[in-house]
Amino acid sequence: MTPKKRPTIKDIALASGFSIGTVDRALHGRKGINSETRRKILAVAQELGYETNRVASVLSKNTPLILAALFPRELHYFYDDVRRGFYDAVQELRDFRVLPHVCEIEALGKGEEEVLERLLAEDIDGLILVPGHRSRLNRYIDRFAERGVPTVTVSTDAPGSKRLSAVYVDPKKNGELAGELMARFLQGRGSVAIMVGSLEIEDHFQKVQGFLASWERFAKDGVVRVLENEEKEEVAYENTFLALREIPNLRGIYVATANSPAVCQALEDGKRVDEVVVIATDLFEEIVPYLSGGVIQATIFQNPYRQGFEAVMLLFRFLFEGVVPPLCRYLEPVVVMRSNMEFYLLKEGEK
Repeated sequence: MTPKKRPTIKDIALASGFSIGTVDRALHGRKGINSETRRKILAVAQELGYETNRVASVLSKNTPLILAALFPRELHYFYDDVRRGFYDAVQELRDFRVLPHVCEIEALGKGEEEVLERLLAEDIDGLILVPGHRSRLNRYIDRFAERGVPTVTVSTDAPGSKRLSAVYVDPKKNGELAGELMARFLQGRGSVAIMVGSLEIEDHFQKVQGFLASWERFAKDGVVRVLENEEKEEVAYENTFLALREIPNLRGIYVATANSPAVCQALEDGKRVDEVVVIATDLFEEIVPYLSGGVIQATIFQNPYRQGFEAVMLLFRFLFEGVVPPLCRYLEPVVVMRSNMEFYLLKEGEK
């Protein structure tokens, strides 16, 4: 007896009357399809026996798919957009009974262990995490993996852990881009300060390494000094004055996190705006006046909204379809200046 042919997406499209593209979006939880259409397509898929176990389990189970997330409140400039992407993705998947479970800590690197310990005792299906240290949280990530709960990191990474994937801009390339920009703005001359939250955060450490590599290649003289701001605006403000006092021939500051408003305020208060080139990170309402006014020469956009959105989709496809994502889902860094910032200030849904 010839084995029964396994139905394809084309078969479902013919049976349901919808296009192949619409069927594909319904089966994979993608955007651009309304709830009623998604329900009809899933019902046809179940009838035809397409991915029977997976589709039927989603349609028939009484318990939702719970995706937990742990986000810091600060720096809100960046993480508010990550949250927005997370919630929008969950909303897109509402027909699959995906529910959010968001936990918060005050700042990156402050209190993750306590929250993760609580989450280990809860019934969750997946976790999105911003690791505040390159290795300290690995044991928690590994414990989640051992319990069948995959973790996707955003904004930074936890190398050496059993996390499923990481969604962020390649930090070393990010730093290399900032270093080349700075060297060209300064024509390769003068000293530079790099402002990071903590060198114990993988993203920040790699950005510094990338910047130093570019500076060595393109610059002609000067020193580079790294200052850690602990992700606190008041520390960033104080460190800017420290750099102005102690770094000879300071001509540039690379702010590798979203703490640039405090740095710009310090430059204005110290009346040094015209003497120092600022390369910032990301784009949000608070830095628009500084970019428009020339205090910030350029900023490197990391698309935090997309990071939050794609992390949810990676987890969903893994849990629902068994699709294993790449170890790192790198997003492309974008150089934003005054002339093109309007394109990146639009809300994700307006793009």
